[in-house]
Amino acid sequence: LLKSRNSSAVFWDGGERGAYQALLLDEDRGWLLVGGRDHIYMLNSDSFTQPIHWPAGQEHIERCKYAGKNLSMDCANYVRLLQPFNKTHVYVCGTGAFHPQCTYIDLGHNLEVKSGRGKCPFSPQEPFTARLTDGDLYAGTSVDFMGTNAAIFRTSVHSSNQHYIRTEAYQDHWLNEPEFVGSYSIPDTHSLDDDKVYFFFKETAVESNQLDKRIYSRVARVCKVSAKSNAVMSQ
Repeated sequence: LLKSRNSSAVFWDGGERGAYQALLLDEDRGWLLVGGRDHIYMLNSDSFTQPIHWPAGQEHIERCKYAGKNLSMDCANYVRLLQPFNKTHVYVCGTGAFHPQCTYIDLGHNLEVKSGRGKCPFSPQEPFTARLTDGDLYAGTSVDFMGTNAAIFRTSVHSSNQHYIRTEAYQDHWLNEPEFVGSYSIPDTHSLDDDKVYFFFKETAVESNQLDKRIYSRVARVCKVSAKSNAVMSQ
């Protein structure tokens, strides 16, 4: 952890919580937010650990265990997404012991947890990506326990009814066993109507035959304006 020029310190909590996959730098406050297992850490040069405890529900931990998942490795809430929402809140999603969940955090205030399906993967090992922009979360992730139904989703984080649209399910010509790498909101012109979200991923190519499965790198884009008006993503 870099503290200042020519100065650094080691942040490590003993490995018990581990799995630090989500990072968010808050330059205005001088914080680095780190998503871990059952915790969100806020680090700065003066204080290294101010964790927000956010575990999975006990009922979801039990279901995860009975489903055959590893209790110590899988059945916890691994924070996979940290995205800036406004000047006071951060949007956070975690695996929730294979029951994805999302919430807003205000530096440790009370958390109101909502479903994370279509926003965050069930598994802490599954590759995924997400980008929060203009009140909508664009995510490339799976939406089922087994991780086989992957899609690109757009969900309004302001809506109370969890309204979303997605790419068509189980259509190989859309997505075929994708592994998402990253996503970015990129303006094309001066007009906001032309803004798009680009997804970078790799997948099994439908162009190859069953005996010769080739992995291709892909780039997909979603038009923000058309995505808001359609029931299914069309680009």
